[in-house]
Amino acid sequence: LDASQPNPAGKRPDLHKIDQLFFAVTQQVGWKAWAAEQARIYLHNRGIHLSEGRSLGDIEQIALDNERDPQDLMNQYQRELATPLLKDTRLAIEFRTAITALVRALLIPDAISPTTEEVILGWFSGKTLTGGASALKKVQIYERINLSNARSMLASFCRWLPQTGHSGLVITLDFRAYESKKHTRIELLNMQKQSLHDAIARGATSEELKKLIAEQESPDLRYYYSDIAYMQMLTILRRFIDEIDRFDRLLLVILTDPNFYREKALYAEVQRCYYDYDALQTRIGQEVHDANHSNPAASLVHLGGEE
Repeated sequence: LDASQPNPAGKRPDLHKIDQLFFAVTQQVGWKAWAAEQARIYLHNRGIHLSEGRSLGDIEQIALDNERDPQDLMNQYQRELATPLLKDTRLAIEFRTAITALVRALLIPDAISPTTEEVILGWFSGKTLTGGASALKKVQIYERINLSNARSMLASFCRWLPQTGHSGLVITLDFRAYESKKHTRIELLNMQKQSLHDAIARGATSEELKKLIAEQESPDLRYYYSDIAYMQMLTILRRFIDEIDRFDRLLLVILTDPNFYREKALYAEVQRCYYDYDALQTRIGQEVHDANHSNPAASLVHLGGEE
């Protein structure tokens, strides 16, 4: 995830909002395929054979292949797959309800539009379909993925992964876009003047000066984040550290500039640093640590980087 790159809609990703972070993390997730894999693993573990290429929705043929009654097969699904999944309190109620409804929709496809499958897939991606609200209520989902429940949804997603044959989740978050403030027009002009002055002082050629002027006149296409957004992102990172036990099988890698760990009072080039938020600084600071050995039980690993 890169906070400086636009999302699929061409807008700023706003990863400091936990619901947008969830949607970005799960953007490439094949919810339908993974739910189908969960159902296939369940059927295989129960000795139910699925021929290669057999659709999960072809319940009649699956029953025939296994010399079973279709209704008896569906009853077994309800009893041994749907019920335990719905009772798995380690998963958020909305998450387990959605996955259960999606698996059921794969086994028993809807004939109406929008289908349960379409509505659930839209719900997981933050999209609302026409007529989708009533369809969601039928499967007992009453609210969208939002700021209040997205963290629980992400924790549930991590816990659900092993059931789909996946080992875990790795998130690499490029945090650097949050480190810079947008300069005012006067600040920008002063910086440009100073840059030209320094170039002339060192004897830059006319071609170098033309290139420098062209770069200064080109539009700034980078994304900048307000102080409020910046603090929200720091809060998200702090909560991931505090709630590490909730996120099974998750590795979160944060990419920062080395300057982020320097004090602004000592370095003029530092605009924002982790000292801005004491609650985070006390969690990732290294005031108390072994100089030669890392703690394998710690929730944080400092990888360092090039200066």
